[in-house]
Amino acid sequence: MTEKKININLFAVLIFTSGLLVLSIDKIFLGLKFLYFKISSLDLSFGQIQELDFISGLLFSLVFIILTILFVLNYFKLLKLKLFEKLTHSLRKVNTEFLIGIDLAYILIVITLTAPIISPDNPSFHKDIQLTKFLKPLESVKYVKLKSKESRLSELEKIEKILFESFNEENKIYFEQMKIEGSSVHLIKNMLIDKFSIDEIENENGKPNIYSKVFLLGTDEFGRDLLSRIIYGIRISFFIGVLSVFVSFLLGSLIGYSAGVFGGFIDNLLMRAVDFFLSFPILFFVIFLIAFLGNSILLLILVFGFSGWMFIARLARNETLACMKKEFVQTLLLVGQKKFKIVLNHILPNTFAPILITLIFQFSNVVIAESALSFLGLGVQPPTPTLGGIIKTGYDYFSSASWISFSSGFALIIIVLTFNLIGEGLKKSDLK
Repeated sequence: MTEKKININLFAVLIFTSGLLVLSIDKIFLGLKFLYFKISSLDLSFGQIQELDFISGLLFSLVFIILTILFVLNYFKLLKLKLFEKLTHSLRKVNTEFLIGIDLAYILIVITLTAPIISPDNPSFHKDIQLTKFLKPLESVKYVKLKSKESRLSELEKIEKILFESFNEENKIYFEQMKIEGSSVHLIKNMLIDKFSIDEIENENGKPNIYSKVFLLGTDEFGRDLLSRIIYGIRISFFIGVLSVFVSFLLGSLIGYSAGVFGGFIDNLLMRAVDFFLSFPILFFVIFLIAFLGNSILLLILVFGFSGWMFIARLARNETLACMKKEFVQTLLLVGQKKFKIVLNHILPNTFAPILITLIFQFSNVVIAESALSFLGLGVQPPTPTLGGIIKTGYDYFSSASWISFSSGFALIIIVLTFNLIGEGLKKSDLK
């Protein structure tokens, strides 16, 4: 693959992800203003996890935007950066499958790390359920804005309310029909009528300003924005997958490399332990632990990590045994090199490629398993959004709201496809 095609590919992906962030530029500006007030007042305490989550998403957004700007400058030769040249040069040898997988993985990483910024709404926020529930994709609701009243709140407190308390929604009144009688405005919704004076509503020349809120992927049974819930569902799946795979790698590589290096009695003992855990059906084992210990995100990470380490251990052991027979390793042992240093400096770098491929495929399996458990009601509990939970909601209301299952199912397919493409790409590159 030529460097020109690779640069065009990277340019398209970076512009696309930055476009997602630019659509939320108002949130970014408010977030920067919030951060400025916090720093200038020397108040770096964050009272809620939501605030810390938003700030981290804001910082990651700035990093991705700056990265795109630098690449664009380098692409048009306005700035020369060796980092991008090395990246382009290293990607010349990869195949198309791997490159597509990397593109999709970058988009998923941006979505995961900037979820508080790019999501249109809080995933648990709902208002006027009877009016907003089960809206189809691209369907909208009309609303008017109440005039902001005098408040003693400081500028920082106003920004906090807008960002973290859906303050901007408090002034919005959704309606189906509007009737104007003199100086009174009647907003009709669900056979109920809200009456307001024209002076209470934002107006122009005595006529209320009517706005529209579009739900790109529709809403669920509680009127919650489906796009926001899917974005956070992708985030949950991504975190659980990455962290559980990391746990599997730590545990499996420790046992596998130890068995391969020391051999003898230790090898037999550790491998019999691996065989013992492999004898249990993994799904039954996971459900058994969750049923007794409860279900939380941390527990799911540990359970999935603990249920997948056996395959890593076996692979690490086999690769280590093959590597230990090589002449350079035998030479290092003869000159008195410690086994720990040999593993760290020589065996691990030479055996990591097949382990990495296995971990990538295991990530896909973990995402599917987590979604399956959520679908069965054994995973992360509502109202926390998960892809499996959203699919379950769509299943319950499939005849009237099929788009819920289709949109969340498509997101799940993209995640699994992404890492399968990366894994297959690496396998083919490794064979070459």
